[in-house]
Amino acid sequence: MKIPGIAHRSDLAGLGITDAARRRLLRKGRIMRVGAWYVTGDAPEEIVLLLRRGVRPSCVTAAEHHGLWVPLHTGHHVYRPRGLGVEKHDQGLAERGQDLMEHDQALVEHGSEMRSWPDQDPVAELSLTLEHAVRCLSVPDAAILLESALNRRSISRHGVRRVLAALPAARRAQLNRVTPLAESGTETAVRWWLESLHVPVTPQVQIPGVGRVDLQLGASWIIECDSVRFHDNPEQYHRDRARDLRLQARRYMVTRLTWEQVFLDWEETKSQLLQILRRRDHCRPIAG
Repeated sequence: MKIPGIAHRSDLAGLGITDAARRRLLRKGRIMRVGAWYVTGDAPEEIVLLLRRGVRPSCVTAAEHHGLWVPLHTGHHVYRPRGLGVEKHDQGLAERGQDLMEHDQALVEHGSEMRSWPDQDPVAELSLTLEHAVRCLSVPDAAILLESALNRRSISRHGVRRVLAALPAARRAQLNRVTPLAESGTETAVRWWLESLHVPVTPQVQIPGVGRVDLQLGASWIIECDSVRFHDNPEQYHRDRARDLRLQARRYMVTRLTWEQVFLDWEETKSQLLQILRRRDHCRPIAG
């Protein structure tokens, strides 16, 4: 994946930068050399620090740069071909990068059978990012990335099958259930939990006079999932409440879940949802 502000040394000629121009830009401080890369002040600092350490982002760390929804995670997820270390002349840069990140999150390295880098991009391309993710993450967290990529049409169903091809059969069967219908990582997380309980749940249901709702459980329970942290758009807030009222007028039960409830307070949230499920409120018929 190409990243603004970062160019591999082999790409400079294609960008119209001659050796003389490169040396002039270095002298003036307009660019900086980081191993095999030349970076400008626009380059994302996190990626530059990782390149200094001889690794490149993959899995959830790369997924963020691909614009996918990502679950909560710890560490910078990176990869490096097997047996490939930092070249001696780059060791100082790598040590400086390590010093700068020593108070930040640790590296989570992904094993690889590759003997060399697959390309000259600073961030793993999408299929490699997902191949690492489906081996690294829990099934529901991997599903968040896959459903995000499908929903954004960044990958096809066939592409997903190729990503999953080398997984053990049981894990592959679980992740083959991903759908392009989910419109947020929060929605994916909630739906996969409900499906693990064998609760009948349908994503993105069209309800006349209301529009699409995120999840419908059974006959009468609607769950709407906020897609971002700290959702504070006043206009959206009013539209959401107007939709809720129309649903309630039809005797639907409506529950709204925030990003924080799903990813920060999930144990408490699950406990409350289970109480509602045990009452079987979602099985009651709606008006009309």
